[in-house]
Amino acid sequence: MDPLFLILVALLIGVFVTLAAYFAAAETAYTGLNPIRVKNLAQEGNKKAEKALKIHDNYDALLITTLVGNSIMNVATSTLGTMLFTELLGVATGVIVALVFMSTVILLFAEITPKAMAKRNAERYAIKMAGSLQILITVIAPISWVFLKITNAIAKGAKDDSAETPSFTEDELHVMIDEVMEEGALERSEGELVKSAMQFDDIKVSEMYTPRANIVAADLKTNIEDLKSLFLESEYSRIPIYEGNVDRIIGMVNSKEFFAKYLTEDDEFAIIDIIRPVKFVPENTNIAALLKELQKTHIHLAVVLDNFGRTLGMVSMEDILEELVGDIWDEHEEAVIPIQEEWDGSYVVPGEANIFEIMKKIGVEFDAGDFQDSTVSQFITHKMDRVPHRGDIVDAGGTKMIVRSMKSRRVKEARIRLAKADVTQETQENRGTLSS
Repeated sequence: MDPLFLILVALLIGVFVTLAAYFAAAETAYTGLNPIRVKNLAQEGNKKAEKALKIHDNYDALLITTLVGNSIMNVATSTLGTMLFTELLGVATGVIVALVFMSTVILLFAEITPKAMAKRNAERYAIKMAGSLQILITVIAPISWVFLKITNAIAKGAKDDSAETPSFTEDELHVMIDEVMEEGALERSEGELVKSAMQFDDIKVSEMYTPRANIVAADLKTNIEDLKSLFLESEYSRIPIYEGNVDRIIGMVNSKEFFAKYLTEDDEFAIIDIIRPVKFVPENTNIAALLKELQKTHIHLAVVLDNFGRTLGMVSMEDILEELVGDIWDEHEEAVIPIQEEWDGSYVVPGEANIFEIMKKIGVEFDAGDFQDSTVSQFITHKMDRVPHRGDIVDAGGTKMIVRSMKSRRVKEARIRLAKADVTQETQENRGTLSS
């Protein structure tokens, strides 16, 4: 056979292998790309990203185009390879050599390598190939239409789960946020805030209100001096006002307005003159909905009622925001860590307390390992790798932490039980000084 013809056949094999690699890389790139990242680039004005996004949205046409193109190129490559080697080596030997050699070439250069490269750089490859792919999809559109009709006819009775399943579930978003934090693209504090915001809609008022027994309130008949003393002693900025008993709360008094009136009025004024409304809500109210309602009505306090209209407790706007961002201390509050020593030598501590300060105060050598946050609640959640429940136990450097109570998805209180070896001489001397 003419040597020039053999060279031409060899060149065609190289071209077909290159085109097969192109189709294989395109399929993998568009299968593995992050559509959110590409959408972000498109919104920033990247025209190729816009094309890539359109191609990804029309994935059936893309898949048929890449599969048809890849199949044709691989078949053509195998045919020409067989022709070349049978001409050079004879039919018997040529077929065997062609089978081994062309299979290796196709797998290595037209399948594995381009797909591996596209997988590592999915968005970059998808955007770079968008223009040429759009042309090929248009050219192969008639073939794609035929294959789509045949495929739809064959799969007519099959259930389409993708139509019912959202792109991401809330649990999957939690995992994604954890991965992004581990990669360093998102600060841990930012990630925790995002996760808190995602859980915000699931929290009911019943999970976080201040119970009736802890409410500091005043009767409408209370004289001004007594109310002044109550403000000063409690250091609260708002005090509920009731008629007769706490089941008949009629409003609240703001400390700023009270003292402005108290300091400027010559004549004695009545509480009724400065009383402000409160919101009344059932205990199953969603706190996200309640926050929106409080913002709309400019009310800062909500009274939680049971099915019989009796007062169960109270929720402030600050309480709701603390569910999102953690404890809020104002400039007049001292962030005290209450440590209560129990009869058996264990300690009860709040979940929002700094675990490093707690361990230092009770004299325990504490190794946090890969824990990067700060609170007792976060440490327990980190160790368990799930939302804790009442009664859960985790090990903390020879000590045991037992979840005593929960508030929403956070540990409200935990008991720290010490091993004898963990208690230092200094701790023994200081026992009795740690109290709530």
